[in-house]
Amino acid sequence: MAQFRLEVQAIKRADGRSAVAAAAYRAATSLHDARLEMTFDYTAKGGVVFAGVMAPEGAPASFLNRETLWNAAEAADKRADSRTAREVLISLPHELSDDQRHDLVRAFVADSLVARGMIADYAIHDPDAHGDQRNHHAHILVTTRRVAPEGFGLKGREWDNPDAVAALRLEWCAIQNQHLRERLGPDAPQVSHLSLDRRGEDQEPTIHLGPAASGMERRGEATDRGDINRRIEARNNARKEGPKKVRDLEDRMAQGLERGPYPIGAVIREFETIHATMVQERDGWARALGGLQRPAPPRASEIVREILAEAGTARAAAKARLAATERRIARGRTRRASLLRWINNPARMIWAAHAELNALVRDRQAARLAEIRYTVRRDWLGGTDGRSYLAARLNPEKQAAETARRDARTLERKIKRADKRIEAVSRTRTRLLVAQALGEQTLVAPAQMGLGVGQAVREVDRRAVEAIARHPLADQQKGLQQVLALARGKSPFPGPEPSGPGR
Repeated sequence: MAQFRLEVQAIKRADGRSAVAAAAYRAATSLHDARLEMTFDYTAKGGVVFAGVMAPEGAPASFLNRETLWNAAEAADKRADSRTAREVLISLPHELSDDQRHDLVRAFVADSLVARGMIADYAIHDPDAHGDQRNHHAHILVTTRRVAPEGFGLKGREWDNPDAVAALRLEWCAIQNQHLRERLGPDAPQVSHLSLDRRGEDQEPTIHLGPAASGMERRGEATDRGDINRRIEARNNARKEGPKKVRDLEDRMAQGLERGPYPIGAVIREFETIHATMVQERDGWARALGGLQRPAPPRASEIVREILAEAGTARAAAKARLAATERRIARGRTRRASLLRWINNPARMIWAAHAELNALVRDRQAARLAEIRYTVRRDWLGGTDGRSYLAARLNPEKQAAETARRDARTLERKIKRADKRIEAVSRTRTRLLVAQALGEQTLVAPAQMGLGVGQAVREVDRRAVEAIARHPLADQQKGLQQVLALARGKSPFPGPEPSGPGR
């Protein structure tokens, strides 16, 4: 499987970053930042294969100039903590040529970014001279505001939804696989946007090194993150080599077992029993997986909202009542000012002012009290007692959810392994039937399966292939057709049809 990567990060002023500086660095060029009155010159950086700006129809033509674009993006945001751009980092398939990778990036930018109203500034980078030579990648800076013919407008808030990045990963996966098939044919390597866990891969993901650790590792200097990845890779290699070592050990230990020629029909019936037992076991795991409750673990933010919900609602209601009272009093004063009977009767004016003052004091006190109650709860959550409460609420439920997910992963792996074993037993039985159709009466097999079904199946399968190979190829094909015809008629033992009697 080819490599998949798509990450999104924001360019934030609060972190001391500038969209102009980010664009200059990624495109390896020189740009002047009008807001900071600084020129960022990265022309000596190199390593950029292609760079360009793509904008939707109707965008100002001047925005196709990189310096104009990002200075306008910086000028459109006034706040000190603004997000002036987002960066999409993607890995590109090393199997394609430079031009093919360029076409792929432009297609993705056009369909998934520009079509949504964003302007995208992309730069395709070569692998680092001292790093993995397959590490072709692209940096894509996209604007955060909607663009119109007159310039930037409101922020595009759809990116605030976490599902937006998940959807973008799916789109990048689909278009990358499409280009790989078009360029390399139907057997081209394909990528998956799913995690190792969701793909059912029994592997542990490595951690991201980052630029500092990557540079040190390239220079031969060990880092903490590099050591962690080396330990993870060692465990993954052990997982890969483990099953092969077990098979080799089983085969060596089985050399001392008693063997003898058994009627081939008896061996076939034993394989039918093995198959039925495996299917029953696999179906039991599937039922357990289907009935497994996997509650989503609560988030701390959800518990905080739950605790503050009542006080927050009361605070909002008190503020609304106060605002309504102030509007009512203002309307009443304006109306009384034009009524002669109120002007000529000071007592009435004093009474009305007194009533208004009481109403304002009452609603202002209620609003202040609601604000105090909300603040007390919020401050309590930030204190030691509040954090202890959150931990107590989170841990049992998170533990239960994690246990359910762990049980589900275990069952999924068991089912996957069972499917492989069932397929192997089915394939071996088909070969035994072909050998029987060719006139073979007996087959040498272990007297007992003390080392497990896997070893016995591998040995019987090997002997069945040898028995079939003793007959002419034409007879092998004829025997195979007889077995397949019988299977189509009765389907006594479902399984995949082999490509040949001895393979």
